[in-house]
This record gives sequence, structure tokens and C-alpha cells, in this order.
Amino acid sequence: MNTRQLEYFVAVAELQSFRRAAARLYVSQSAISQQVKALERELGCHLLDRDNHNVSLTSAGHAFLEDSRDILARLEDARKRAAGAGNGPEGELRIGYVKGYERTDLPDMLSEFHSRYPNVRLSFMRDNVSELYDALRDERIDLAINLFYSPDDMRLIETQVLRHYPLKAVLSVRHPLARRASISMADLAGEPLVDIKKGLESYGESTVISANLAEAGDVPVAYVSDDIETSVLAVAAGMGYALLPGYFTDGMPGGGRVVAVPIRGKEREMRICAAWLPSRKNELLDVFLDEFLRVEE
Repeated sequence: MNTRQLEYFVAVAELQSFRRAAARLYVSQSAISQQVKALERELGCHLLDRDNHNVSLTSAGHAFLEDSRDILARLEDARKRAAGAGNGPEGELRIGYVKGYERTDLPDMLSEFHSRYPNVRLSFMRDNVSELYDALRDERIDLAINLFYSPDDMRLIETQVLRHYPLKAVLSVRHPLARRASISMADLAGEPLVDIKKGLESYGESTVISANLAEAGDVPVAYVSDDIETSVLAVAAGMGYALLPGYFTDGMPGGGRVVAVPIRGKEREMRICAAWLPSRKNELLDVFLDEFLRVEE
């Protein structure tokens, strides 16, 4: 028995015709007939009922068809794995990133990794700070590219700070502070804030943001958005100002209705880190961390 015989038998069984099977496989009808007969002799049973016009499966043929398909499929999978072995490891790497960070060099890092290791399946999760760290702790992702606030709140999570970004005030273009080259937090005293929803476990996010807002004194919250883009929309609508990281404010949406004004003393306030669980064993994660992760000089 050989794979060619199995391929010929499957083609005849599916098409119910030696002629059509020969056309599909680009061989002569007699060649297919001879190989199928040889297969039947080896098995010691008839697989096909034939007459001048029709071909149908016997009960043995029905049983053998399913096994033949399975054997051919497994052989093809084995061939693909062998052919791809020279292209590096296989598997899956699940990466989460904080909303808005797709505007940075993250796509370049991912593109380089995928080009080097095309057999690795990449999957992505785009979310807010707490949701990403929760997913990391629950092992729903292997790596989080996320804002980093407090090492004391990162239980069992390993981190590597990648880059510092400024904290900026996003204001409506009609706001009196919009034309300033820079402002202080005190300049925002009494101004309504457009905040972003935080998870139950804020990983230091609430503490750090509250400390920044304390510099502005009384801060009424006008609106709490689900994500960074919605915050900009609320600012464009005139509902208040938002405090957003510099990686997002460069070229941010808003249709010319918003501006991002630097805040003095906050030029390196927002830290982006790579975070992972040291206990999680995934050689693909090690490869990404060692070869493709870009750390600010």
C-alpha cells in the first residue's frame, strides 16, 4: 500500500468516477483503475462497486475512505512541519498592549519578529492598564506592553521599563490654555477632567494619577471614558480636559478640535514597560524579550 493508491481511491470515491478522478489527478484512467485494484487485492476486499455507468462505495469502502483521508491529512501535516522546521520554532505568542500604543514602534517590533519566525502564531489583546495586567496574571497573555506605575503593586510580575513619555494635557482648541507652550498642573485647578475607567486592581494607576491631580487642587470629574480615543472625543466636545501620554498625543485624532499641551515637570512621567510572569515557561517569550524588545537608551 502506498500514498498514491490512497490518493487515487479517495479521488474516485469523492467523484464517483474513474474518468473524473483521472482528470483531477492528471493521470490516465487505466493507471487509476490498476492502482485501485492493487489496493483492493492487498486489503482482501472490494472498496468500490462498478458498472458501466456508476461507481459507488461498498461498506468496506465507506470505512476505508475515512481512514484514507485521515492518513493523507496527517502525512501532509508532517510534510509541512518538516518543511518549516528550518524557519525556527513553532507555537503561539500572545501579546497585550495598552490602548494607543499601536502608534509607536510596536508594529515594527512585531513585524520583525513575524518575519524571522513566520511559523509562530501571534495574537493580540488591546486594552486598558488593569485589564492587561489581570490578563497577564491569569495567563491569558504571555506579555503585556503597558503603562508602569508602581513596583509595589506588581505582585509576581517581572517588568522591564522600555521608554519614558511626557504627560500632556489634552484641551479643546477653544480652551484659554490651548495656546500655551506649556502649563503646570496648578493651571488646571478647578477645570473639569475627562478620566479613563480603571479596573478594581489599579496596579498603582489610581495612586499615581491621584498624586498628579492633587497638584491641581480641586478636580471635578466631568466624564469617565472607556478608552483613550473616547477621552479625546469628550475633550473635543468641550466636556473637559484629559491627561494623556505622549505616545498617543502625537498625531492623535480629534479633527483639529483638540491640542496636547506639555505639562512642566512631567516630561518623563509616563513609563511604558514590558511585563511578564517569570513562572510562565514559553521559549517564544524569551526569544521576543531577548531579540526584539527595544529599550530606550
